[in-house]
Amino acid sequence: MTKKDKPKKERLWLYLIAGIFAAGALLIYLNEQSHKDPDFHEWSAEMDSVFVKNCYDKYKPQVKDDMIKQESMKSFCKCMLSKIKTKYSESEMGNVTNTEIKAWDAECREKISNPNNITQ
Repeated sequence: MTKKDKPKKERLWLYLIAGIFAAGALLIYLNEQSHKDPDFHEWSAEMDSVFVKNCYDKYKPQVKDDMIKQESMKSFCKCMLSKIKTKYSESEMGNVTNTEIKAWDAECREKISNPNNITQ
């Protein structure tokens, strides 16, 4: 064997380091994926804001200038958004049924009226 035919041992450590980094990145990615709730749909921040704003605006005449009621209404709207996101993606928002809305409405009102209740 000539000097050109021999693999350069000094470069093998680069492959080892690259492999370790690749394995670490893959491990981090898989760990993040396993902790995501499979029943929760990610929505854009803009759609979240639009939903909460529209919900709040719908009930705003009922709460008027009462700050406590306004905060409760915001919590209610965020709760409703959370309930919808457990079942529907942004594009499926139109598929929400009145039965689901009524059930989630009751759950969210219960949650707001009993804030120390841990269950959702």
